[in-house]
Amino acid sequence: MSDIDLFLEWKHYIFSIAYRITGSYVDAEDIVQESYLRWLSAKKVDIKNNKAYLGSIAARLAFDLLKKASRKKETYIGPYLPEPIPETIETLDEEKIDFAFLVILETLNPTERAIFILRELFDFDYESISKIVDKSTENCRQILGRARTAIQSRKKKFDPDPALHSKLLLEFSFACYNQDTKSLTKLLRDDVIAFSDGGGKVHAARIPIPGIRRVVSLLKRTTKKAAKTTEIFFGYANGSPAIIGYSNGIPNIVQIFTMEGNQIHTIYNLVNPDKLKGFQNKENLMKLGYLRRPNLLDWALSFVRRWIPSSNR
Repeated sequence: MSDIDLFLEWKHYIFSIAYRITGSYVDAEDIVQESYLRWLSAKKVDIKNNKAYLGSIAARLAFDLLKKASRKKETYIGPYLPEPIPETIETLDEEKIDFAFLVILETLNPTERAIFILRELFDFDYESISKIVDKSTENCRQILGRARTAIQSRKKKFDPDPALHSKLLLEFSFACYNQDTKSLTKLLRDDVIAFSDGGGKVHAARIPIPGIRRVVSLLKRTTKKAAKTTEIFFGYANGSPAIIGYSNGIPNIVQIFTMEGNQIHTIYNLVNPDKLKGFQNKENLMKLGYLRRPNLLDWALSFVRRWIPSSNR
């Protein structure tokens, strides 16, 4: 096997580590490139385990970038959200992290996040982790315990039904498109909250918008404006159904939501163009099944369902 073939065998693994530590598609792609350059210059006779070697390189690079990014986040304009990537439920790997969980990981400091991901998702041993984060193995164990406790306190104790999630997305998009206040009000929880990440690059709410009345007002206003220039697609982002918008073939919004019960609880609007690069090449994503155009039948069925009593379904 050539050096290139050996690297390609573990390319997805490298990307998975880099993306889950940094939460950045762009940074993960850069780390894959840098890992390849280091792989080419490495003495292969000294490498006992290719997977462990490449994984450690990716983890160190990702941890260094994460520490630098944490300082930039302090001056970031508006809410800071991770970068979404096109992943369906079927294509998520064993190290899957949905978007809402990535948001939770943003509450950890860089060391906590790196240790949690390397141990919990990729099963790195403590000795390897200690070298990557420059902490003793015992300290790593303690930090992991704190990270687990912090995450558990924020993690929702439910696993949303994918079919219901997709149904809500359909009805939500239809209600937004039709500026239907009554339907939006039924779809949203009273304590719904909307986050918009524009990063100062495009106009977006610079604080989280809480409460059903304010969120409905925001959705109607932004949808009405976007309808003139944005082509809407249904797709998947980090395993969750999502609405993806394009203007002149360039992604300009990825909208993801979480649900609680049968209603929408949190809405994430990503409009910072720097964070939408994973959704470039629209035509290729459509061929791979990550995007599809909404059709009239979808919305017609959505409309009919809203008027059928639940007891008759």
